[in-house]
Amino acid sequence: MPRYLALLQYSAEGMKGLLKEKAAARETAGRKATESAGGKLEAWYWTASGEYNLAVIGEYPDAATAGALGALLLSTGVFSKFNVIELLTTSEIDRALGKSMQYRPPGA
Repeated sequence: MPRYLALLQYSAEGMKGLLKEKAAARETAGRKATESAGGKLEAWYWTASGEYNLAVIGEYPDAATAGALGALLLSTGVFSKFNVIELLTTSEIDRALGKSMQYRPPGA
């Protein structure tokens, strides 16, 4: 299954909920949400500062499923940002780099 990195930023409302419930409860809820989408949560990391509060790596059947879960999470209002990035292995990148393609940049 493809792997995705999700970067999340809590809204003020979401941060209030996190302070009330604590991190372990939110991780459990995140694991259940991932499993309900047919995925598997691999890693869950909190950040102390920066643009995002949470970084999650999970496996999902496809990009549409990962995106649908992101849309569901954003719809709750507890996150102000949700960025999903597909992760590729070295062999996947090498296969991609081996593909023959053509492109003409503007003005060339």
